[in-house]
Amino acid sequence: MTGVSSAIKMISGEVLFREGQMADHFYLIEQGSVLILDQAGRNVIRVYEADQLFGLPEVLAKAVWGHTAIVGSRALIKTFPAELLFQRVGQMPITHQDFIQDMAKLGL
Repeated sequence: MTGVSSAIKMISGEVLFREGQMADHFYLIEQGSVLILDQAGRNVIRVYEADQLFGLPEVLAKAVWGHTAIVGSRALIKTFPAELLFQRVGQMPITHQDFIQDMAKLGL
């Protein structure tokens, strides 16, 4: 998906997305880190760092984010829009589409 993403620079403490928002992008961390907080927003339950991709299951399932994500350290993050992913999936054979949707549901 080269050329279809946008890169954003963020500083420590900035919110990437909040619990309850629609998962309309998935992300690739190029530099820095992103922290996923518990539902109370007090504890870190997951850390994503450079070269890690996240958010695909939520996007594919057309879900809302179950947690809040904040930047842990100065970060460069590539964002990929959901609509592009769905366009690409829509070009696949139906058996592939079904498989991807089933896998996305397992990832939630």
